Amino acid sequence: MTQIYIDIHTHQHHSSETERFDVFNLILNADPDDHYLPPVTAGLHPWHISESDPFKGISILQELLRDHEILAVGECGMDKVISVPLNVQQDVFQKQVSLAKEYGKPLIIHCVRAFDEVQQVLKSENFTGHIIFHGFNKNRELAEQLLKKGYYLSFGSSILTGKLDETLVATPLEQLFLETDDAHADIRELYAYAAQLKKISINELKENIIRNYQLVFE
Repeated sequence: MTQIYIDIHTHQHHSSETERFDVFNLILNADPDDHYLPPVTAGLHPWHISESDPFKGISILQELLRDHEILAVGECGMDKVISVPLNVQQDVFQKQVSLAKEYGKPLIIHCVRAFDEVQQVLKSENFTGHIIFHGFNKNRELAEQLLKKGYYLSFGSSILTGKLDETLVATPLEQLFLETDDAHADIRELYAYAAQLKKISINELKENIIRNYQLVFE
């Protein structure tokens, strides 16, 4: 795994290019895609929680964990913008944190306006594994609070607007990932933008993100 573009979180099926390494995400409580190749992460997304069956998909997650078929649990987390009651979201998130802890897996976290609540769950479960906040698009102050706790931040195509420059500059290379998520973005464009902003070569950025990947997932 040398000199490749790692896309740490994507819902898109990209062509098999030798210069890129995509980590595909399965949303188990929606319509999970059975046509996938590793590496994958899998979890119950807060957007798709059904109040009548909030833990739909959890048995699939447990099976994937038992069979060592996933790199990480997620995306999972909490989102205050959606209509699903926060206490229901918390229960589903807490169960996934517990499973990640049991199986020694990292967490890929989706968090919208619920950073305090998410961190309370992590604390209550005494989760000490690696944590990636995916699609991070908040200010430098919040970023620094999370970075001080050793968390990783993964940035998506929103960096191309220029509005996250200060946050991205403040994020150490040792805690940085890049992703396309569900956007039709080119991961190479994100690397080029981040490298230019951080005043390093694209190859140096690749090397750092590869090291981060190896530390978190291998």
